Amino acid sequence: MTTHERQRAPGSDPPTYRLPSPRAPADGLSGRTRWRTPDAIVVEVTGEIDACTVPRLEAALDDHLRAGPGVLRLDLGEVGFLGAAGLRALLRAHERAAALGVHLVLDPGRSHAAARALALLDRLRA
Repeated sequence: MTTHERQRAPGSDPPTYRLPSPRAPADGLSGRTRWRTPDAIVVEVTGEIDACTVPRLEAALDDHLRAGPGVLRLDLGEVGFLGAAGLRALLRAHERAAALGVHLVLDPGRSHAAARALALLDRLRA
C-alpha cells in the first residue's frame, strides 16, 4: 500500500475542507467630489481601501491629478479600513502629484483607521 492509498473505516467519508469565500466585488469604496475649482479639488472617500478597492481609488486619483489643480485634498474621514495596498496607492499618488506640481493633502479626519495608517507611514518614512 502506498501513502495515498490509506485505508478508511467503512462508512467514513474523507475529510472536507472549506475554502474561504471570495471577497465581494470592489463595492466597499466610494468617493465624491465635494469641491472643485480650477485651483483645488476636494474628494471625500468613504468605505474600505484595500487590495480589492485600490484600482478604483487609483483611477479616480489619476483623473483628478490629470485635471492639474494646485491642490488635491483627499478627505479620508469616513474610511473604515486603510490597508497596505491603500497606503501604496497613496504613496504612488503622492509621487505622481509631486511630478505634476500638484500638492496632495491626505486628511484623515475622524477616521481612526486612516489616522493610524498615515501615522505609521510617517514613522516609516522618517
